[in-house]
Amino acid sequence: MSTAVATTSPAARGSGRALPPVLGRLLSASFWLALRVPLQAIFALWTTRLIVGAIGPGMSGAYKFAWGFGFFQMLFEFGISSALQRQISDSWTRDDRDGVNRAVACGLNFYAAMALVQVAALLAVIYGALPYSQFAVGSAAVTARALGEGLLGDPLHGLGAVASSLREYDFIAKLLWLQILTAPCYGLSVVVASVLQAARRYDFIPRLEVAITILRFLILLGGVVAGIDFYWIVIGQIAVQVGLSLVPGLWVMVRELGQPLRFRGARLEDYKALGHISFYMALIQISVVLGDKIDTTILGFMHPNPGQATAIYDVVSKPFLQLRQTGWMLAYMVMPAVASLAAARDLRGLERVKYDGTRLHVAVLLPVGLLAWIYAAPFLSLWMGARLGQDAGNYAGLMRLFLTAALPLVLSVPVQMAIGINRIKVIALAAIGGALINLPISCYLTARIGVAGVIWGTVLTTFFSNLVLPGLYVFRVLELDPRTTLTRTLGAPLAGGLALVAATWLLGYALPIAESAADLRARTAPLLLHLTIGTAAYAAGYLAAPYGRRDLAEMLGKLRRS
Repeated sequence: MSTAVATTSPAARGSGRALPPVLGRLLSASFWLALRVPLQAIFALWTTRLIVGAIGPGMSGAYKFAWGFGFFQMLFEFGISSALQRQISDSWTRDDRDGVNRAVACGLNFYAAMALVQVAALLAVIYGALPYSQFAVGSAAVTARALGEGLLGDPLHGLGAVASSLREYDFIAKLLWLQILTAPCYGLSVVVASVLQAARRYDFIPRLEVAITILRFLILLGGVVAGIDFYWIVIGQIAVQVGLSLVPGLWVMVRELGQPLRFRGARLEDYKALGHISFYMALIQISVVLGDKIDTTILGFMHPNPGQATAIYDVVSKPFLQLRQTGWMLAYMVMPAVASLAAARDLRGLERVKYDGTRLHVAVLLPVGLLAWIYAAPFLSLWMGARLGQDAGNYAGLMRLFLTAALPLVLSVPVQMAIGINRIKVIALAAIGGALINLPISCYLTARIGVAGVIWGTVLTTFFSNLVLPGLYVFRVLELDPRTTLTRTLGAPLAGGLALVAATWLLGYALPIAESAADLRARTAPLLLHLTIGTAAYAAGYLAAPYGRRDLAEMLGKLRRS
């Protein structure tokens, strides 16, 4: 994306707050996000392998079950973060210092109140709901496991099942208490990030997130190798994340930007101004919670073997969740940037984000999704081996099923643009409608077919509620031209995708990857060869398209100038 467009608003000219070009800073931030993407993907996959190997599938499932209640953070956020980003960006661009102060006060007061609500909800889980889960010692699942071991003539194994359940239950409770203690940190980080983005310091937080990603993994790896209790490893990871995500940002916000943290000054009108967009963002966030964030909770309360089931779910969902998180991460700065461009009436910048930004976003995600879908079985075998009790490649069908739910990521940039110009109602209503249907479907199917049930619940509703309906809406409100979208936005990625599929299909006949091998490492070289050729074919197909070649020329030009 070119950085030649000046985007200083009329209101900001001559003021004390000189704003750098939006697209230039956005590109810098995108670099750090792009650097974080492969690191996070590699570390996330390695993390799952380390955790399952260190504490076993049962405790790993308990860990994911407890951390799954992080959806409370999203649920009680009520979409205020997006509304706050938009409001602060708009006020900052117009050099409305008083408006920024009031918006900051609104955010701090709201998140302080919601932290108390989150604490109350987590306490209710610990003392009200957890005793009735399948992790509880008196549950039908634990009783069946203990009786099964006893009936097999080994009472000690029956007692071992009870002891294992007690450890899992205690571990879950301690992890929930950690979430209680850190509940206020999220809201404060949102306020700080909103101010930094409004000041167009788009690259500041992504730099820190790269450091956090690396340090969290090093703490895990070092702790597992040293044999440290896993609970203390988790505490170390949380300490690093809280410290780096808050302290440097607060310093820049207060000392360099001169924006204090104030709880006073907000008026009722200010809260009402945030209400419209935050209400609909809340619906979107609730839809995400009901769509898949609550899946581990469903498994914990409905599956007869919740630890094992949650561990399997964690493995087969990881590629999809990483792909979706990457898509969201690459697009999350679009909304405040579009709000700033709209306030400055920079129509050329908006058009470039609309068509070129979407193309670059799809270009990054498409080859990863295709390769993950094609090589699910050998990937799972190499990644997890038999740590789940059998060859993880046997769960390739579940992984492929989950990956189909990533199709709506093609709309990530247009949807964020629509939100940035306050066109969110239809997107939110479609999302919450699909999620409300998804929840009973997931519960019903989980009771019937187990882990596959929660996945089918997500896939069955995602296509319409997150792809078809929002797609039709954003095409209308953003005035997307179908021909331009096909040639300028989708042409290069589709050409690359077709080349990738053709190359891997032919390579599968010429050099198939062994279905089984005594040494799983024997599959590594063929799989890496397939992935390399598939990626090269995608790049060749992408560059065969005119806009693909233009992207390469712009990238090389920026490298020469730097």
